[in-house]
Amino acid sequence: MGEVVVADADLATLGFSTAHSDRYVYSNYFVPVQLTFDDGETPLLPFYVKQALIEAMRYGGLSPDRLPHLLKELGLSGLWKANDMDAAEAALPGQDSGMTNREPPARRQSLLGDQEAEFVAGLLQSDVGIAFLDRTRIRPVGFALGEHVYALALAPGEEAVLEQRTYTKRELTLEEQDETEKQTDVELTSALTTELQEGFERQKSLTDTWGLNASHTGQYTSPTGVWGTFNASHTIGYTRSVTAASQETSRRAVKDSQTATSKVAARYRTQHKTDFKLVSETGMESTSKRTVRNPNRATPITLHYFKVLQRLELAHERYGARVCWAPTVKDPALAFAKKITDGRQRIRDNALAALPTMPVKPVPPAPGVPAAVETRTIYSPVVTLDKWGFTGDMSADYDIDVAFDSGWEWDGDIEAIRQNLTLITRRPPSGIAARVVGVPVVTDANGQPALRVRIHVGAASWLAGPGADVQLAATFRRTPTLVAENADDAAYNALVAGYLTDLQDWQDKRDGALAAAEEAADEFEARLRGGFSPVNEMVSQIVEAHFPASVRDEAWEIEFWHRVFDWERASFVSYPGWWSAGDARAPERDPSDFLNASWAKLYLPVRAGMELAALRWIFGKAVATRLAPAVEQQLAAFVDELGAFRTSHLGTGDEMPDLTSECQEVPERVYCLAKWAELMPTDGTHLEVVQGATTAADAVTSKEIADAEALRAALLDGEVQTNRLKTRAYDQMTGVADVDVHLGTSGNSSPTA
Repeated sequence: MGEVVVADADLATLGFSTAHSDRYVYSNYFVPVQLTFDDGETPLLPFYVKQALIEAMRYGGLSPDRLPHLLKELGLSGLWKANDMDAAEAALPGQDSGMTNREPPARRQSLLGDQEAEFVAGLLQSDVGIAFLDRTRIRPVGFALGEHVYALALAPGEEAVLEQRTYTKRELTLEEQDETEKQTDVELTSALTTELQEGFERQKSLTDTWGLNASHTGQYTSPTGVWGTFNASHTIGYTRSVTAASQETSRRAVKDSQTATSKVAARYRTQHKTDFKLVSETGMESTSKRTVRNPNRATPITLHYFKVLQRLELAHERYGARVCWAPTVKDPALAFAKKITDGRQRIRDNALAALPTMPVKPVPPAPGVPAAVETRTIYSPVVTLDKWGFTGDMSADYDIDVAFDSGWEWDGDIEAIRQNLTLITRRPPSGIAARVVGVPVVTDANGQPALRVRIHVGAASWLAGPGADVQLAATFRRTPTLVAENADDAAYNALVAGYLTDLQDWQDKRDGALAAAEEAADEFEARLRGGFSPVNEMVSQIVEAHFPASVRDEAWEIEFWHRVFDWERASFVSYPGWWSAGDARAPERDPSDFLNASWAKLYLPVRAGMELAALRWIFGKAVATRLAPAVEQQLAAFVDELGAFRTSHLGTGDEMPDLTSECQEVPERVYCLAKWAELMPTDGTHLEVVQGATTAADAVTSKEIADAEALRAALLDGEVQTNRLKTRAYDQMTGVADVDVHLGTSGNSSPTA
């Protein structure tokens, strides 16, 4: 026989309790911090700032004799001695011969005279700051009755078929430089709790990218990732206290978040619509419509519908504070653009190299001498590049003439000129490049024919960097004479006919190979652009500029840098290309796009607990050794201040949980800056019924209603009398009796006993 088994389920596991369904939108705020010596005024200078200041005195037109006066004017008289600049100047290599061959950059003149003090103040600005890691918590907490949307009046006994349809329409218009307008209509379904998060993230992205009013301000940030981007706009110049930086960013973060959520919620409430339609139906139909009926015979009712809104509680919280390094890079896309240019040129060169040799046009041969065309390669003079920018950068065009004798002509081979274009410099190939612009033209130079070639030279910023020269060469051939072209020689005519046939075949092969090379080059460029990451490109340039090969040629060094810096959180801001000369690399894109950017700033956070190691590298380029005692003291004080701030606001000094017991429950430690509430639309409606003030009954109906009320009153009174008679009869009974008692009415008769 079967055995009955009863599951012993704990009733507590079957119960339900309320829980919050929180969502988060992440954002980061950066505030530069000026680290100073004990006097509180003299700043600590990183190694690269020291080098830039010394090179500006050597090559940039900054007078060493005037520097003490400039520092005194800025209130920094002790800067040179405190930062041991004499030792730094002695350690920096001697003058670069390449820089002495060109004119120094122009001094910063203006209507007010010399601006050297402004230049020095700019060099001394701090690239080190505090990155505050924030998030906005979105928590549904209930519902609220919204605005009135519809009133439906029903006469007595009236029925109506009501169709309720709720939808949300979002319209997005983007205006670009090419005057393109885009519109997107999105049908949203069900509740919009998650839509505030999506809209808030988009609004935050627009705010961080285009300014607080989502308008174009000439700045572009990296795409919003899991942890958000860094926002450093609308900050004070710098601060010397972690607490002051926290207070400033707290006010700004709360204001930004509250403004963004208010915009999104108001827009969603405006665009969320509820439509009610009254329709008449005949026949049988399966539908989702609802039938509403007034059950009253003589009293009308009015149904009032209201929107049901979801109440959201938003809290802006701070969950971390990190030291952040924010170096800048000029022309950040130079290396990437050079990869594309070199790759396309390499594909073209490989295609041309695979072609057979170009047929040579025959010349009228002398008796016994085979036909041949005389050619010659002529080199231009070496031209010194002199259109340098203030910081040793360049983006300029040069016209170079290749003189040749009369009786010769250029063979039209531009590829030969490209292959013979040579830069003579000690700059690395990734920092300078040159290319042929347009088609060379034959002109007259000093009474002699010359082939004029225009080239464009681009160079990355290198203060006091080496100079550069350029030289190119072109191929010329002797101009054939009319007699030679029309020579009545059978052998020559046969050579010419064969030459023309071979030349046509070769040109067809060349055109086909170049067309295929262009397609391959387009695919190559599309692959590079498809996998292009501006953050990775910025990181690679920072590594190249500030992490020489000697400190990243061992596995432990790479592992060390990954433990010090939080590369996954790295973000950047780029600035439009109109701040630098030269044409845009991608004219179809925005001037602030990374490919067209003139400058870019990378925000590289330091991992919690590695602050001292990072600061030693930034200020002294030291990995294992300590810096000067005065510098070490200030760096340690800054790290201790940051640890104290974390302890007071986040519970621990390293943002890690304090585990003191086995299987300890870890509480969430965040610092709430502010709270506010928003209302979001839902698909629900609230119904309230209001009865009419007057009836719709005529005189006859009113008389019938009055008679019915009188009859009902008489019946009730009869029931009361009947109950009284029953009670009295019961009280008179003393024993068993055979008595029939009839109470009540039978038809229209009166009660009898």
